Amino acid sequence: MVAAGVVSVVLAGTTGIAIREVSASVPAMPTDPPGGTGSFLLAATNTGQTYTPTFTGNGELGIRVPPLGQGYGGGVMSTPSELAGFYAQPPGGVQQRADIPTWTTLTYSDGGQSFALSSGQTSNWRQALNLRTGMITTTARWTAPDGHVTDMSYQVLTDRAREHVGLVRLILIPHWTGVATVTDTIDGSSATLTTQSGKGWVRSARRDWVAVQTRGTNIEAAIASQLTTSTNVKATTAQVDQTTDQSVGQQLAFNVASGHSYMVTKFIGVVTSQESNSPNVSAQTQAAAAAGAWFGALLEANKAAWAALWSGRIDVVGNTTLATEVNASEFYLWSSIRNGVDWSISPAGLSSNSYDGHIFWDAETWMYPAVLAQHPELATGMNDYRYARLAAAMAHASATGYLGSRYPWESALDGSEQIPPPASVFTEGLYEQHITADIAIAQWQYYQATGNKKWLERRGWPVISQAASFWASRAVPGQGGTYHVGGVTGPDEENPDVNDEVYTNAAAVTTLRDAIQAAGVLGLHPPANWTWIASGIVAPVDSSLGISPEFAGYGGQRIKQADASLLEYPLDYGIPSNIAQGNVSYYATRTDPNGPSMSDAINSIDSSALGTAGCASFVYTQRSVQPFIRDVFEQFSETRGGGALTFMTGIGGFLQEFLYGYSGLRWDSNAVDLSPSITSQLGGVVLHGLSWHGRRFTVAIGQHTTAITLNSGGILPVKTGFTTHHVGSGRTLVVVTRRPDLAHATDAVGCG
Repeated sequence: MVAAGVVSVVLAGTTGIAIREVSASVPAMPTDPPGGTGSFLLAATNTGQTYTPTFTGNGELGIRVPPLGQGYGGGVMSTPSELAGFYAQPPGGVQQRADIPTWTTLTYSDGGQSFALSSGQTSNWRQALNLRTGMITTTARWTAPDGHVTDMSYQVLTDRAREHVGLVRLILIPHWTGVATVTDTIDGSSATLTTQSGKGWVRSARRDWVAVQTRGTNIEAAIASQLTTSTNVKATTAQVDQTTDQSVGQQLAFNVASGHSYMVTKFIGVVTSQESNSPNVSAQTQAAAAAGAWFGALLEANKAAWAALWSGRIDVVGNTTLATEVNASEFYLWSSIRNGVDWSISPAGLSSNSYDGHIFWDAETWMYPAVLAQHPELATGMNDYRYARLAAAMAHASATGYLGSRYPWESALDGSEQIPPPASVFTEGLYEQHITADIAIAQWQYYQATGNKKWLERRGWPVISQAASFWASRAVPGQGGTYHVGGVTGPDEENPDVNDEVYTNAAAVTTLRDAIQAAGVLGLHPPANWTWIASGIVAPVDSSLGISPEFAGYGGQRIKQADASLLEYPLDYGIPSNIAQGNVSYYATRTDPNGPSMSDAINSIDSSALGTAGCASFVYTQRSVQPFIRDVFEQFSETRGGGALTFMTGIGGFLQEFLYGYSGLRWDSNAVDLSPSITSQLGGVVLHGLSWHGRRFTVAIGQHTTAITLNSGGILPVKTGFTTHHVGSGRTLVVVTRRPDLAHATDAVGCG
């Protein structure tokens, strides 16, 4: 550990970067911006065990940045460039999101040697992610093999205000005099699912471009780069890298004087054939327009766009570590989605193409609620993604012998089933049918949160009603008016192909009930059998154990993740509280310790809802985050041992603990339903910019009372318990905060 006040220096090594102490001057790093709780500036000073390259994104573009601060880095944690909706389908394979050529490469060279941690000596290395702006800044002092010393700073971001634009800036301060070179490359070495369709260079504009096409699906993406420099850069420009597949480059050579600062800025435009009939022209136009704007103006617009998102945020009071983890989680989730982009979120978002960039139930059940509460405009694109693939879902249902719509377990470009080998549509895809319910439930939640009746009629109802038709045809009548669903796999994938799987059955019932309510809103008459099928689908209870058995014949074996405990939240299925508590306690001890974090996220939310005596909600919160974040950039991993990174599914579950757990927030078409609670380990939780039916409001949960303030919009109906209050604009309602940690019970979870 480096002592306070000592400048850290990093030396290239084979197992990371070693630390020694020197005195040096480096370009200024950003400071932690004010406002909010926790840190909004995450920084690494070495590449040891707690370092993993982080990523930034704007919902259209995503980029992971290596230790060099730019370019493509391979190895265990590669640094790909991602593009929403850019799906390929290689021969014999499934649709999968393709990496585009790396656009951040802007290499500094001295004496024929390019800056690298393994070349010469690197000191004063530091990399920081500013959560307020999405800027990743890397600074270092490099002593080249020829002995020349240069201080440098790289800045990389995807422009939140301009979805097709990326920026890279290099600032050099050489401590020598001579000729330096900077090479701008669009590097195709990471683009393995595409082929080159064109490239070009415009010398007068210092602009080059490359176009690539996805294999199998023939989607074209063009990436254009245009350079500008500080006025003291008097460079000659040459074309480079015209023969490497899917790559293009240009090089600047210029004289430098010791102690002077030099700046090269790279403006990137990325456009696909899904958006333009001429992607290469459009990409060049985007790059040129960005280059024509003042760099500072672009940064300000980007900052303002991020500020709009941060106005709807979660503040955790009294626990800086947890507050910072929440800040980072919100940033990473928002980096993978934007308003106006009708693609959903894959398990790793735009941080990588993990899980082939496919869309699972993860999107609707885990990520979606975390954006709906404060940013319903972001949730709209996720809804539109499913609506656009409704016809494919209906065809899938028909082909498998059912009515309505049956959504695939893994979706990509066209909405057909995309489970990769060795699995096939005859295994996972056949059984994990609860996804159709998950999608319909999310659509109804959107209406409850927004009150948008026109949307419900035009977009929501088709999805919800077709899902209900599927379940009505899927349920099989049994004795005494019961209905059963056989041959399914629930969220607990360690116990596949079972009958009357409790979450699947409850989600099917919830879909039918929601569809009946939606029909009522629209003045429609749903099929009569929806009501009696919903009433008849079984959700067994084992009264001797006080639990909901996960499936018919369940014998207490290990489970992968939360399943029966999902009946309390998010389904709000209406099971007795003692059974709901029994599900949490019973299954918590049977959950695979190598499973994902969402199980304990649900345990925390359920504990808050049930008022479990003691500090159970907080204990489960800690369990849902601490083992899964191990790097300085606060990135979620899929499991305690690794898996997908940055894991948006885990992030979504974690954020829901604050949005729906400690607040007790539940969606209702007639009022905002709240039941706030907290334990002593938290000083408070403040939910800014919550949205309901066009109103914006703040919920500040304190240790004794909770304040609900209406910030804008018409009168806000707030339901607490059996009482509905009406809060006027600018007014505050104060209610009591429940304190389960102060309850006296022999089975209370310890708060020590």
